[in-house]
Amino acid sequence: MNGQPHFEIVTNMTDQELWDQLRRGDKSALERIYRVHIEHLSEYGLRFSGNRPLIEDCIQDLFVDLWQKRKKIRATDQIRPYLLVALRRRIVRALQKQSRRQDERPAEELAFSVELAIDELLIAEEVSEQQSQQLQAAFSTLSTRQREALYLRYYQGLSYDDIAEIMDLNNQSARNLSSSALKRLRKHMTAGSYLLLFWLFF
Repeated sequence: MNGQPHFEIVTNMTDQELWDQLRRGDKSALERIYRVHIEHLSEYGLRFSGNRPLIEDCIQDLFVDLWQKRKKIRATDQIRPYLLVALRRRIVRALQKQSRRQDERPAEELAFSVELAIDELLIAEEVSEQQSQQLQAAFSTLSTRQREALYLRYYQGLSYDDIAEIMDLNNQSARNLSSSALKRLRKHMTAGSYLLLFWLFF
């Protein structure tokens, strides 16, 4: 994705306007979407697998597909959730194909990691090693889908409607996943460390 000058031209566009430009065949709109969302997509994808080349291939294939099928893609006024849904499906398919070749566990059972995201948030703060370890241990008690729901809600900043669409749930199920995850974290942490968790999320 090249073309830095194009990126500067469309800075004030809404998601809907930018998406409509893509659907009409404006390649600079595709470049803008890529530049704005590539970091979010990469971070999300690497939570499913540390295989960076695989994740990068999935992202590149996603954008190639967007361009080739631009006349058929549905309208949206929220680009990031749309991209995350599409990327998630590609990654799951890629991991399923890989697991069949390597006779490993199915892709849907692979862990969704949020540990690295926690570390990134803690770097700039004076947090004890014990507190950090307790946070990591508490997160290890969550289910794969609880981790993903928390990540989408608090690290990606998405609404419950967006989370429901990405994870193929209804709105109430998305809320329940997030709520049950926070309750489980609280159960496994001391009062002081839970206050740290509250700071991280809220």
